[in-house]
Amino acid sequence: MNIPGRSIIILFFVLLFNDANAQSGGPPMITDDPGVVSLHHFEINTAFLSSITKDIQLSVPSIDACYGLAKNLQLKAEMPYLLTMNKHERTTGSFGVLSVGLKFRFMGEETHYVSAGIYPQYALTGDKKGLLFPLLIEKTFNKFVIGEDFGCFIGQKNNHSLQNGLLIGYKASRNFELMGEMFIQRDLGDQPATNGFMNYGFRYTLNTNFKIMGSLGTQVITPTGEQKQYFISYLGLQSSF
Repeated sequence: MNIPGRSIIILFFVLLFNDANAQSGGPPMITDDPGVVSLHHFEINTAFLSSITKDIQLSVPSIDACYGLAKNLQLKAEMPYLLTMNKHERTTGSFGVLSVGLKFRFMGEETHYVSAGIYPQYALTGDKKGLLFPLLIEKTFNKFVIGEDFGCFIGQKNNHSLQNGLLIGYKASRNFELMGEMFIQRDLGDQPATNGFMNYGFRYTLNTNFKIMGSLGTQVITPTGEQKQYFISYLGLQSSF
């Protein structure tokens, strides 16, 4: 069995025998979920992210703002500010990719067997301009939720890719949620390559308006000739109003 297959099975049984409740994806995880912001409400995620290869890249901060445009429809805008420190101890700063998106939840588990949504997002800046089109599915099994994120990216200059995220989460207590995921991206350009990440995260609800959330992960599949991301992290505050 390959690394992703073993990792997914181990992740499932680790969560299963912890006797806890489930929760869905979205920040701080890579895998997204079909849930949307309530009508005329805002959700703002302010986070600090890191990615460590031979260099260190920090998002300080990354801002992800969502607004409930209509029932089951939300608008999102996202942009990070990046600091990169190379092995020569030189630091450079720049804005990351500005992306905007619309998430539409067209099926809810309260009336159907599963929850499902689509989340088209367009990258407006950077080297990877293009359209990401994910299909998001979520299903509750007793106290567990399993989420799938299937997507394709159509970019400029033959920069296309496919993605697949599998997430399982649960509640350790009323206010504390734990999640784990396996996320794979397959580049389909002139030089096909596969990237894979294992990631574990949490959310802690402070009150009705604020949550603290974070995740830690590593790259488990690295294309030949590319630097492995030994450590990725997310630490942020989610505010809703």
